[in-house]
Amino acid sequence: MKFLPGMTEILRIAKDGRYNVLPVSTELYSDFTTPIEALRRLKNISTHTYLLESAVANEKWGRYTFLGYDPKMEITCRNGEVRTDNLRFRTEDPSAFLRQVLDGYRSPRFSYLPSFTGGLVGYFAFDYLRYSEPTAFVETEDNEAFKDVDLMLFDKVIAFDHVRQKIILIVNMSLDDPAAGYSKAVLELLHMADILRNGERKQEPRGKLLGEVAPLINRKAYCAMVEKAKAGKPTATWWKRRRDISAKAISSRSCSRTG
Repeated sequence: MKFLPGMTEILRIAKDGRYNVLPVSTELYSDFTTPIEALRRLKNISTHTYLLESAVANEKWGRYTFLGYDPKMEITCRNGEVRTDNLRFRTEDPSAFLRQVLDGYRSPRFSYLPSFTGGLVGYFAFDYLRYSEPTAFVETEDNEAFKDVDLMLFDKVIAFDHVRQKIILIVNMSLDDPAAGYSKAVLELLHMADILRNGERKQEPRGKLLGEVAPLINRKAYCAMVEKAKAGKPTATWWKRRRDISAKAISSRSCSRTG
């Protein structure tokens, strides 16, 4: 297996001082597995995994499928309280803490790698507006208990390149000690390749619907919401201030019991 970049380039980048981590990678042919099969193997060794799809502009099929497991850190925020593996504090600006975290993982880009080589994966809920656009946030009853922010920091990436029919394995090494970091990254890459080839698949029961799918808002209430939006009389201060809204989308959720 060939590992990139080489030690000479790693030492040059480390000496430059602009970065504190660097993605070491290797490639496999993808003819022995699929992203879904790979995810089943990863879920058998980690309770935190992800699968993301990317796309090439104007193309029907996505270029990459990204997978990851075993995050270095989990970051959540709800009602102004940020929690990590070993921290808990209150803030009105979670993004400042997120930028601080990412500043510790500055990484160079390489032309032979996809644009995503590791970082934060997760979601920002609608309620994140309370921090980014406070005047747009409308306090409503929270019956779902979603976190405002739920992110995980991944330093290992498995990228299926569907154009080249390759699997790109990526491990981000620390540049504090280049020689030790490189050796550790190579061992981790070999371990990742072994997981994909020989790891056991997690066996999960199939989900099924236990009842009818029904809307949470009845027809009369939904139509009233549509008519209010068509009337063009916003009540939120933020909407009154802005004049560049080109469309309004009124949604109606449906639900059903599952098992």
